[in-house]
Amino acid sequence: MKKRLLTGMICAAMALSLVGCGGGAKKSSGGTAAKPKTLKMSVTTAETSVWHVAAKAFKKEVEEKTGGRYKIQIYGNEQLSAGDQTKGCEMLFNGANDVDLHSSMILSNVVPKLSVVSMPWIFPNGYKSVDEAIFKPGAKGAAFMMKEIEAKGAKPLAIGENGFRQITNNKMPITKPEDLAGMKIRIPAISILMDVFRALKCDPTQMPFSECFTALQQGAIDGQENPYDTIRSAKLQEVQKYMTIWNYCYDPIILSVSGKTWKSLSDADKKIFQEAATKACAAQVKASRALDASIIKEFKDKGMKVNELSPDAIAKMKDAMKPVYAKYKDKFGVDAFTAFGYKF
Repeated sequence: MKKRLLTGMICAAMALSLVGCGGGAKKSSGGTAAKPKTLKMSVTTAETSVWHVAAKAFKKEVEEKTGGRYKIQIYGNEQLSAGDQTKGCEMLFNGANDVDLHSSMILSNVVPKLSVVSMPWIFPNGYKSVDEAIFKPGAKGAAFMMKEIEAKGAKPLAIGENGFRQITNNKMPITKPEDLAGMKIRIPAISILMDVFRALKCDPTQMPFSECFTALQQGAIDGQENPYDTIRSAKLQEVQKYMTIWNYCYDPIILSVSGKTWKSLSDADKKIFQEAATKACAAQVKASRALDASIIKEFKDKGMKVNELSPDAIAKMKDAMKPVYAKYKDKFGVDAFTAFGYKF
């Protein structure tokens, strides 16, 4: 009798335990917990970059709000494309990667009209101009970018920020246009930047970003251009003597989902992904802007010489950009420029 009573109590306890553990993961038809679906998220930069504020926030929100049905696996440093940023973008559009965080500049290799965002000094009043064109509710520049990406088959969810691109070198402080003459500057494989630096009499050199540190260290190139945080996270300040703040080019980053993955989501999950991306990118923009001053101070403290280009020098450089604007006005059309507030 005692044996039967004890057996019954054990069975009851086990049943209660199973009920108590059953509220989290979704059950399959066989009654076992369904396996979470893992999505690959590609991020260009190293984990130390402020880009990962968005990636980690997106991952956390999606995993929590879907009750663990989706897991986001983040791959930094362009791991999934072996360092090839253009290939990384292509992997988003062909569905090889599920989620993606790339700059508009690199995405323009697949979505050409995004190059307009990278035009030199298209945002004349710094972040004020950026906010007007991209981040305020109903901003035309943001709508333009989203439309262009979606037309290529991916689903853009939200826009973050890589910031304004500055120039570093090992030869001299850049204080006037003439200082750039003959400098071998690494640039991404973007045709607009090739035209920009040729117009400034530079020797622009296209190479993968993963090779930039070694090329600078060995003197194969004189300098490079990138936003503060990208320079810091890649430790380029360790192999560069001078940085000139000139805010010549702004670099948004876009959190997107492949068309294949987006179509596989239920309407409820699409809403979760959209809200998670919006929140994640807003947090990333805030974190990015808060870092600018501290990174400049860090560079100075480590011995880098930092100067800011004068309005007069910028005006002369802008004047040299007239043929570049004329070329891309013909290529992309006036509407692409007016979306960002530029008037010819």
